[in-house]
This record gives sequence, structure tokens and C-alpha cells, in this order.
Amino acid sequence: MNTQTWINHFEVNTRLNDTMQFTDDPCTLPENVRLPIAASLATFQLGESGSGTRLRRYAREVAPLENFRGYQRAIDLFIVEEQSHSQLLARVVQRLGGTLLEKQWTNSVFRRLRFLVNLEFAIQVLLTAELIAEVYYGTLYLRCPDPAVHQLTQKILRDEMKHLAFQREFLSERLATFSPLGRWLWRCQFQLIHAITTTVVAWDHRHALRAMEVKPTDFRQRCLQAWERWQTKFEKAVTAQAAEPSLPATSQGKRMK
Repeated sequence: MNTQTWINHFEVNTRLNDTMQFTDDPCTLPENVRLPIAASLATFQLGESGSGTRLRRYAREVAPLENFRGYQRAIDLFIVEEQSHSQLLARVVQRLGGTLLEKQWTNSVFRRLRFLVNLEFAIQVLLTAELIAEVYYGTLYLRCPDPAVHQLTQKILRDEMKHLAFQREFLSERLATFSPLGRWLWRCQFQLIHAITTTVVAWDHRHALRAMEVKPTDFRQRCLQAWERWQTKFEKAVTAQAAEPSLPATSQGKRMK
């Protein structure tokens, strides 16, 4: 894994987030659109605000491996970038007249679920959130005419595309050491987690989706399509990695054989 490329990217990109200026144009959204979107963004803001303590701890498991040298630093910077998203989201929530949250039930469940097993599972759950966020922010960009929301969603969408590539590069090297059965089980687990999470998010954010005139069924379908696109690219990357002659084995790969 080319960790130095990701370290360089996160170092530069997070500074761009920290210095981002939103438009001074007033918000003209009607209240029945503005408030549901503000409440929805507040939930996403809370989800981006974590310290990443357990993710960092899991990352230390692979840090000694030669092909993941520097991964710990990359994860640290990735978490800092996620926190910069939280700060951007907080500014827009306040602009829309919303209230920032200290806790929320779906966020609490999601955080507990993420750290039940190991690093690969934690990344899998995190990846699920990023794939759903890709659809959510894309919908906001197209359906919410507020200029600050446009700036926010455009920036986060660009960052999420990089996040998806970052996770794909890491996981493709890890899963290339799994047996074919292990990869199939991982895919089934991923698809199930994604489907359940998408259903919960569509229900939890139903008021915002309604304000944007988006049906929950359409949102779920777009999320499924996003998952399928990512999974197709991911499986090609895993196949390419598995064909490498000197791929290092992992304890996870040994267990799955």
C-alpha cells in the first residue's frame, strides 16, 4: 500500500477544510425544508466528530507489516480529516438554524457495531457509512439550493471519493490473503451490513428526504447502486493483489482459509 501518497493527501486536504470560507449569502430555504435538513446534517455532524481511539488501536495491528508501513500515520490523518468535516457540518447546521447533537441513537449503535471484531470489520462498517454518505451528500447537492450547502456537499463529496479509494487500497491487500470462501463470506457480510444500515438511515432521515422530494425507496436504490459500483472495483483490485507473487500472509487470512 502506498501509504506516503495518502499521508501527503490528507495533510494538504485537511488544511483546505480548516480554511474553507462559506458564502455570506443569506439562507432563503423555507422552514419546512431548512429545519429537516438542518436536523439531518446534525446527525451526520455527530457521526464525524469521533476521536477514532479504537480505530487507531486496531490500525496498530498492521503497522509493523512492511507493506503497511506508515498506515498508522495515514489513519491518524484520515481521522483528523473526518473531524474537519464535523466542523464544516457544524457551521452549516448553525447557518440553517439547527441544533448540534451530543448523542443520537443510530450514531451510538453504529459506533458500537464498528468495533465488535477487528480492523477489517471496523473499516467495513466505516466504508458502509461513506458509501451512504456519497449518495446522501450527492442528493443534497442536487436537491438543496442553499449556496452554503452546495459548497459543503461539493467539498465533502470530493473528500469521500478519496476516502473510498483509501479504504479500497487497504482492504484489497488484506483480503487478497483470504481464501475464496473467506472473500465470499466477507462480501456477504458487507452486503448485509450495508443493506441494514441503508434502511435505518433512510428511515432516520426520512423528513429530510421528504423535504428534498426524494422517496426513501429511491434513496435505498441509489445506495445499493453505489455499493455495487464500489464492490466491482474492489473485487478487481483484490484479484490483482492476489496475483502478486510475494503477497504477505496475515493472521486474518490464515483464519479464513
